[in-house]
Amino acid sequence: MKRIFCAILAACLMLTAQAAPGRAEEAEMPSEEPGASAEEAASRENPEPAPTVAPPDRIILLKSGSSGEEVRILQLRLQELGYLEGTADGIYGSDTKEAVKAFQRRNSLSVDGIAGPQTQKRLYSEDAIPAPPPPEPVDVLAGEWPMLINLDHPVGDQFLPADLVLMTDFCDPSLVKIKYPSTLGVRTAVEALIALLEGAKADGITKWQVSAGYRSYAEQESLLNKSINTHLKKNEGWSRSRARRAALQTVAEPGASEHHLGLSFDVNVPGASNFKSTKQCRWLHAHCWEYGFIVRYPEGKKSITGFSPEAWHIRYVGTEHSLIMRDEDLCLEEYLEKYQPAED
Repeated sequence: MKRIFCAILAACLMLTAQAAPGRAEEAEMPSEEPGASAEEAASRENPEPAPTVAPPDRIILLKSGSSGEEVRILQLRLQELGYLEGTADGIYGSDTKEAVKAFQRRNSLSVDGIAGPQTQKRLYSEDAIPAPPPPEPVDVLAGEWPMLINLDHPVGDQFLPADLVLMTDFCDPSLVKIKYPSTLGVRTAVEALIALLEGAKADGITKWQVSAGYRSYAEQESLLNKSINTHLKKNEGWSRSRARRAALQTVAEPGASEHHLGLSFDVNVPGASNFKSTKQCRWLHAHCWEYGFIVRYPEGKKSITGFSPEAWHIRYVGTEHSLIMRDEDLCLEEYLEKYQPAED
C-alpha cells in the first residue's frame, strides 16, 4: 500500500510540474554573467518562449526582391518576435526589409536590411531579442517651453509623438499638395499650418507643397544611409566615414531630427528647384511667426543650431514663443537659453 501511495504522489507532482512550465524555467534560469547588458539581464529575468518557427532547411542570403519558402519562414519568425505585421507572403518587400533592420538594430547587428547568415543565425536562436512593446506616445506640446531636439538633445528610437494625423485627411488639395500621401503631423501643428496657408492665399500667395512632416527614427536612419550611398557613388575612393560626414551636412543623425516631433514641415513649391528665390518663401519668412511657426534653421545660425540654413523647414512652437523669436532674431537654442529657467 505504501508503494502505491508513493507512486500516486510522484505522478501528481509530475503533472503539477507540467502544468506550470514557467516555474520550471525560472528554476533553471542561468545566473547573470559578468558584464551582461541591462537588456540581456532583463531578457533573462523575463525569458522568451523557445522559438516555434524552425529555421529553413538551408540558410541563403535574403534581401529585397528575394522570394520563396525561405522568405516566408523568415517572415513568420519576425512576426513571432513582434517585428512584422501582416501576412507572411514569401516576398521580401519594403516591410520585411524594415522589420529585418529593426531586428538587427535591437540585436546589435550590422543594420543593412539584408538577412545574411549572421542575422539569420541570431534570428532563429533562443537568444534573439524580441521587439520592444509599443512606445507610449509623448505629448510634444505639453510643456511650457518648446521641446528641443538637436545633436545635443536627441530622442531615442522608440520616441513617438501623440496625436499624429494623416495630413491628407486634413489638408484641402486645392490649398496645398501633400507630396507623399502617408505624411503625418501632430494635429495642432497641422491645423496651424492650414491657417497659415489660408492666410497666404488671402494675400494672393498660392501653390504650396509639403514634402515632409513627421519622420520616425528608422525613416531618418534610412534617409541618412541613402545620402551616404549617394556620396559614395559620386565620389570614387571616398571611405564610408567620409561620406557619412558629408551626408550629415544636410541630413540629421537619427534621433537628432526635428521631424521626429511631428511639429516640423518642409514646405516648398511644386516643381520649383530653388524655394529660397520664390515669392512663397519670402511670404513664409515674413509671416510664419504670426501663426506660431519659426524658420528653424535660419541664415547665420549654423554654429548654434548645428545645421546649415534651410529656408523650407518651419517648426510650430506657438505664437507666445514665435513672436519673441522673430522680434529678437533668436533661433530656438538662443531663445531657450535666454528665457527658459535653468533646471535645479
